[in-house]
Amino acid sequence: MSQYQKIAINFTKEEKEKLDEIVAREQGVTRSDLVRQAVDYYLGYYVQRESMNYISPIISETIKSILHHFEDNISELIFKLAVEVSKNNIITAHQFKFDDELLNYFNTVSRQLVAEHNGVIDLKTAQDYLTENFFRHSGDD
Repeated sequence: MSQYQKIAINFTKEEKEKLDEIVAREQGVTRSDLVRQAVDYYLGYYVQRESMNYISPIISETIKSILHHFEDNISELIFKLAVEVSKNNIITAHQFKFDDELLNYFNTVSRQLVAEHNGVIDLKTAQDYLTENFFRHSGDD
């Protein structure tokens, strides 16, 4: 058991009344117990505050590093996806023998679709768009 040393502490009348209120509510708690608990709590808070000045930049740098690594991975995946889409486009254009005018039209339509739908395009939307615009347009020739 720890040895206690007796010290004198000065309180205002209001502080002493608050201490006595809490002591009266809590069974088995003395003024000394309450003051020791308050001092322990504040010392813990004070040490924690000093630690935060040390830990906070470390946490910040760790988060930045994780985000940078995540960004690199996403960029690599997007690049790989773009390569695959490009290969698919080349094969499709060659197979159906699209001319430059039709390729330009598909490019324009694709940009408009993506812009109008914030990048979220399902096949049904694309089919409806082409049916309304492309096939009607190509029948005008």
